[in-house]
Parts: sequence; C-alpha cells; structure tokens
Amino acid sequence: MSNIYDHLLDFLKKAKEFIWDNGIKKYITDDINSFKGKDKNYIVREIIRRIVMITALSIFVYSSYEVTGMLLDYREDSKDYENMEEMFEIPNVQGSSSNDTSINGGTISNSNAEVAWKYDYNALLAMNSDAVGWIKQDNIISYPIVMGTDNTYYLSHNAAHKANGSGSIFVDYRVDGGLDAWNAIIYGHDMKDFSMFGSLTKYMEKDYADAHPTIDIYVKDVGYRYYVFAAYETDAVGDTYSYNFANEQEFINYVNLVCMPQRRYETAIKEVQPTDKIVTLSTCTRNGRNTRRMVVQAVRGEQLQ
Repeated sequence: MSNIYDHLLDFLKKAKEFIWDNGIKKYITDDINSFKGKDKNYIVREIIRRIVMITALSIFVYSSYEVTGMLLDYREDSKDYENMEEMFEIPNVQGSSSNDTSINGGTISNSNAEVAWKYDYNALLAMNSDAVGWIKQDNIISYPIVMGTDNTYYLSHNAAHKANGSGSIFVDYRVDGGLDAWNAIIYGHDMKDFSMFGSLTKYMEKDYADAHPTIDIYVKDVGYRYYVFAAYETDAVGDTYSYNFANEQEFINYVNLVCMPQRRYETAIKEVQPTDKIVTLSTCTRNGRNTRRMVVQAVRGEQLQ
C-alpha cells in the first residue's frame, strides 16, 4: 500500500509542477505576445478562451493539492498506528491449534486460530490512561481501543493524543462497564483506504462475512474471540445504539427485537444468550447519507490462550 501511495503522490506533485511551468505560466507569456497587432474581437475571444483554460487548470491543481494532502494524512496516520502495533506487540506467542468452534447453535472455522496475538497493555496504558484494550482481525484491523470522557475528542486524535483525521477506535463513553458491558458500542472512522473501521463496510456482502467470521478483542490484557452475528445499515440515532440495560431480559429483547430483525443475512450464530456479551462496531456508510451508519455486531466467545 505504501508503494502505491508513494507513486501516486509523486505523480500528483509532478503534475502540479508541469501544469504551472508548461501550462498557466506559459499561457500568460504567450498571450501577451500573441495579442500584438490583432483586432479587438480576436483579443476578446482569445482572452475568454484562455480564462476558461486557466480556470480548468487551476481547478485541477487545487484538486491535486487536496488529494495529495489527504493521501499524505492517510499515510502518516497509518504509519503512526503501525508504529504502535510494533511498539506494544509481544511476538511469537503460539495459540490454540483448533480450527473449529461450536458457539450459540453454529460451528465456525477459526481463520486466525494459529497464533494468539499478544500485546503489552501496561505499556499502552502508560502512553494513554484512556486505553481499555485492543481490537485485532488478522492483518485487516489492529488498533488500540480507548474510552474518553466524550464521543468527540477521539474522532480527531489517535491513541497517542496526536491530532489526525483517522481518529481512534473508541468505546462510547456512556456505556457502563466499557468493553465488559452487555453491549459495548465501539466507533471508528470509515477511511477510504479501508483502514480503521473502513473494512466493516465490506460486511454488506455475505461472502465477506463468511470469510471473516471472527474478530479478536482484548479487554485490557485478556483476549476474547468474538463471532459476528449481525451486519446491517441503520439510523445514526436509534435503538441499535441502546446500552446500560436494566436486566438480562431487557438485553435479550434488544438482541431479538432490534438487532436480529435488521441483519442483512443469517450467520452461523443462531442466537445470543442473556448471559452473553456483545460488541456493536459502528462506522459511516458509503452511500453519502450522514444519517445512516454501518454496524457489525459480534458475540463474545472463548478466551484466547
């Protein structure tokens, strides 16, 4: 991915330089010379034509500048999180060799059972006291999870408190119990390069869900395998974002009456038990509607070894 970014950024920079040196600047010089000795109507027509050309070139230059800036931000943000993963990872920890798991009425093949990823939670906590865990899915998702005092700060700051457009993966601050709640609501940006929670949008297709049925979430330093039971688009404000249930019956009513009816397709998870814990992973949709969200929900399974 970084090589693609490098080539694209280099192309855009050279394009901007070329357009200025051989485009706008050249036209300005040539126009002054070409108008000598011409009649008034010719000069007016040529000025209008060149204004249109210069405007179009200027728009392209500006657009290239914006795209270049966005890609540079993406690359910098991704590099920051790659450095965090390297900083806190505890390498070469072998996990269970089991390939299949029976859970809640279904049997699921564990795609990432070979290696139980480990990280140094205390070191992460020393960097940011808001750290509550980590989310990991193969080589697709790997980020610290934080929980602040509002749902705004981590939209524009990473887990090291550095301002950036990618923000952080964070738990809704209103959820009592955080990642150990009945329903831990976790937010992340839908980045166009599929970083952060951008890959969640792929769960609109059942084939992708079948190929990626599990997500590992570490509550502090204890890892659990979560199994996806629902994926769907929903309103940005609504019953899907319910939390802090009064009792088990209220929780299971939420799952059966709110979540299950909305899911886009059936998964191997046939049911959720009143004693289970789930996560609701939420990001923006790609349909251009700010009032809608993409949601992937998963139920906690076995503890990772």
